[in-house]
Amino acid sequence: MSQLKAQLRRDGFTFKQFFVAHDRCAMKVGTDGILLGAWAPVAGVKRILDIGTGSGLLALMLAQRTDEHVTIDAVELDAQAAGQASENALESPWATRIKVECADVLALGTRANGAL
Repeated sequence: MSQLKAQLRRDGFTFKQFFVAHDRCAMKVGTDGILLGAWAPVAGVKRILDIGTGSGLLALMLAQRTDEHVTIDAVELDAQAAGQASENALESPWATRIKVECADVLALGTRANGAL
């Protein structure tokens, strides 16, 4: 394991199928977020919007729990947290399904087509 990866392992949380680094995020991985990710109903969903994604924890947990065709848009205002969420998503088995955007969610609706 590289020195960087060894450092990240101390600054995050390891799940069965993925790792979440959270050292650059204000909200750390905790019981509340883990329970929300486990309990959120996802049956029959086609697309998920994670507003205020932070480290990307919920996006990752919901990607793990949903079918391969489900896409997840994760939006984060804080640039450092958005960068870390993007890195966490890219390191996960669901990198192609999770799109992280650093933006104000209120400004997203003012775009030309209003779509993420």
